[in-house]
Amino acid sequence: MEEQGAYGLRKRRRAQRYVSHSIFNTYAINCHNTRQTNKLIVLLRPYLTKWHSGRESSEDNSLDTLLAAAQNAQNIVVFSGSGLSASSGMSTFSTKGGLYEKAQKLHKLTDGKQLFTYQFFDRRRSEATAFFADIWKEAQHAKPAPGHTAIASLASHGKLRRHYTLNIDGLSSAVGMDTWHHETNPDGTTVEMHGNIHHLVCAECFTTKPVDRSIAEQLGQMQPIPCPVCPLENKKKKEEEQEQEDQRREQEEDRDNHQEPMNNDNNSSSSTNNMMRFKVMLYEDAESDCITPDEVLDLLEEDVQAADLILWVGISFEQSASTAYFRRVRHTLAEAGKLDSVPQAVINPSEDALWNILTSMSNLSTLRVIEVLAPSDEVLPALINIGSKEQTKE
Repeated sequence: MEEQGAYGLRKRRRAQRYVSHSIFNTYAINCHNTRQTNKLIVLLRPYLTKWHSGRESSEDNSLDTLLAAAQNAQNIVVFSGSGLSASSGMSTFSTKGGLYEKAQKLHKLTDGKQLFTYQFFDRRRSEATAFFADIWKEAQHAKPAPGHTAIASLASHGKLRRHYTLNIDGLSSAVGMDTWHHETNPDGTTVEMHGNIHHLVCAECFTTKPVDRSIAEQLGQMQPIPCPVCPLENKKKKEEEQEQEDQRREQEEDRDNHQEPMNNDNNSSSSTNNMMRFKVMLYEDAESDCITPDEVLDLLEEDVQAADLILWVGISFEQSASTAYFRRVRHTLAEAGKLDSVPQAVINPSEDALWNILTSMSNLSTLRVIEVLAPSDEVLPALINIGSKEQTKE
């Protein structure tokens, strides 16, 4: 009963990671033609007009507004997406020539996003894994961007509460930010919400293994990597444990029988079906527990409640996960009575990011966001310069 209760809790917590779209957002997604899109714009116009009327009139002014908000902030929470690593040499997801387009062309998919779903992974595991092996090779050549360095500087100056990244490139650790883990490093700076391309993981026993060039080449050739620890096949562990124990007892009673090595070889052979996977979160991932611990949701709520500034950096908000995070943060602020007192800023050179937020919300009347239409490599270092100037004055 305890296991069922824990399993049920994990399922509920897993479902919380990907909150379903609001009716408003579902309508936006289903706008397949110009007429429907224009209808959506008409629906949004009153909210957009009201919101824009209170917004600064230029990019410079919006940056000034952010810098003013950051001046006395001591508990900044940063959420980062692929835009943070764009100048590092990492492909973004939804832009032209990005990962979705590459996946679509390579596997002849109607939508390249399908490759990043658990359904595709479950049916065509080797192909999906080979694609991620190419992403690993790209990450090997990537270098931290000025934005990464700036976030690390915020941490070293004691102004960063936590950095939540949706990126899988591991570049935050390359600038000295340690990775959070609820057991091994609960005070870690960076929370890798969607995993890390530099590691494999076993979905059964959670064993991790660093990826090297040899492993990447093997996976690129669609050859599986068995878990080095877990001796049982996927989805059969509980059923086979008792049988294995019975066999061990019989073998101990008959030590003079030399069939034991043969049995071990057979067990080892069957265990190769328990293939490791890249430690990367997929859409509707049925194995999400091995990627990100459930405790991350509690940590996020604690950090947001303590935050005095929240930055959304390089996130397009085209994916349901990112808009769900935004709504969760907003809900947490509202419950803490801090929705009006804690500034939130969207840092992205594209206006589409804010538009995607607007179309995912059902209550726009209370939305207050600073929109900075500029790359993170320009904006984040400016926050550090503000802090340096303050220290010089003192």
